[in-house]
Amino acid sequence: MIFKIRFLLFTLIIVVFSCSKKDNCTSNKINITSLENEYGCPDIRYSDVDIEENYLIISNQESFEELNMVSCTPEINFSKYDLIIGKKSLSQGNQSINYELSKSCVTQNLILKVIFTQNEAAVALTVTYHVLIPKLENQQIISVELEEQ
Repeated sequence: MIFKIRFLLFTLIIVVFSCSKKDNCTSNKINITSLENEYGCPDIRYSDVDIEENYLIISNQESFEELNMVSCTPEINFSKYDLIIGKKSLSQGNQSINYELSKSCVTQNLILKVIFTQNEAAVALTVTYHVLIPKLENQQIISVELEEQ
């Protein structure tokens, strides 16, 4: 009988601690920047960048130059940054693009949330989004989530 009570008490303590640990788990926000802020590039949302409607992770200058971005070709500090760049077809006009990068406290993977704030223009557009993130560690996983508002 005493063994059963001890076992139940031990199980209850484990459950309480594991639940409280999960409740305290919050994703960590990570600072990011852009080609505009770091290198003075013009807004490239409407640039004709040579990529498909998806995203790429650019880790070196040679790969960046292969994009053929006519409006902006700075020497990016790829020892400090990786560039995530992609295209997205939108259902209406675009007012702005905002970014949130966070690190999951559970998986330690990165999550880039790209938020397209739309306007009332009835013109459907394909826009280019991009962000400079801190250099990815070896084998670090990043997922990109796109959201229209």
